Amino acid sequence: MEVLLRRDVENLGHLGDVVEVADGYARNYLLPKEIAVPVTPQNLQQIEAAREARRQREREELDRVSRQAELLEGFLCFITARATEQGHLFGSVGAENIATELVDSGFDGIRPSNISLARPIEEVGDYEVEVMLHPEVRVTITVRVAPLEEEE
Repeated sequence: MEVLLRRDVENLGHLGDVVEVADGYARNYLLPKEIAVPVTPQNLQQIEAAREARRQREREELDRVSRQAELLEGFLCFITARATEQGHLFGSVGAENIATELVDSGFDGIRPSNISLARPIEEVGDYEVEVMLHPEVRVTITVRVAPLEEEE
C-alpha cells in the first residue's frame, strides 16, 4: 500500500515522501496514529504546504543562528575556578560551565550539547572551543580559565 508520510519516520522516509508499506503496517499503525495518510491529490497539496512551512522555519532558524554566530565569533568566555598555585583546577570546567557562562552573557539557546569539548578543562589557561549552533553553523570561541583568587 502506498501512503504519504505526515512526518519523518526513521528507516522509512521523511515528511511528504510517498512510500510503499505493508497493508497491515499502514492500516494498523501509520494511518490510525496519523503518521501517514492515503495518497490523494488533496493530501499531496496539504503535505506540500506543510513541507514549505517547514522549509521556511528552517531558513528562519538558520538566519537567526547565523546572526548569533557573527556575535559569538571570537568571543572571550571568562570563567574563574579554584586552582592550585601550579594552575591545576580543583575539579574541572566542562561544557555545562561554558554553556551557562554564554547564556549569562546573553547568548540564548546554547546548551551543553552545543559545546564541542573533547574532555573537561583541568588547568588554568586559554582554550579554543568550538560551539555548534546548527549542523551548518559552527563558531570558535576562546575560553579563558583563571584562578578564582585573581578576580578578588
